[in-house]
Amino acid sequence: MFTIIKNTCILLIISVLALTSGCALSAEETERERAYYEYKYENEEQPQGDIERLLTFLDGCVGGQYIFGGQGHAITDSFIDSTYKIYPDYFDGGRLEYLRGIARSAQLNGHRFPQDYAWDCSGLWWYAANELELYEEYTDKTAHDTYYDFCNPITKEELRPGDIVFVTNAEGRVAHMGIVGRHGFIYEAVSGFAGVVLKRTVDKRVYNDIVRGGVLQNNNWNTFGRPKIFE
Repeated sequence: MFTIIKNTCILLIISVLALTSGCALSAEETERERAYYEYKYENEEQPQGDIERLLTFLDGCVGGQYIFGGQGHAITDSFIDSTYKIYPDYFDGGRLEYLRGIARSAQLNGHRFPQDYAWDCSGLWWYAANELELYEEYTDKTAHDTYYDFCNPITKEELRPGDIVFVTNAEGRVAHMGIVGRHGFIYEAVSGFAGVVLKRTVDKRVYNDIVRGGVLQNNNWNTFGRPKIFE
């Protein structure tokens, strides 16, 4: 009993330190945050089966780009043009020029994977799920439909590798998602300003801005689901 209480107190202290040290806007973990997460996940079981296959597959997508509607699409001028006509707002703030540069470089030198390919948030999940044939047929859904049609609700405390984290907006619609990886890391396609990342964003969604420099801070995850195929 003493050991349990002692370990609980240690975790509480580290947690408080992590939260207080996370006030400064930084795209990287502080040393206190790293210590907290290393303690929290030190006994996490190694993912097996389809979950292990999923996470290994997603490792290969980190460093890719974000284009709304992307699901592993090669970045070409024609793909940019077709998407821009429908969703011009997703190309503001220098993103159009940034992606044009990738398309022109790829045209000359060939497409590198994943740097010259694009996903959006739900597209990242469904690209992996379809490539790995986790479902019986090809599927492409929004974050909202992914949560309500393909997941069972869970709490933040129940998260484990293979689960999905979501952002539900003020209107009650699920507007964004990411995939839980090993040791609290999350795979996420983060707008055109950050691309596909693997970061521990369970408590603090802060990212490097690859287009304009500096960092981005987004709304925290507030909805959590477990894919029914992983129950």
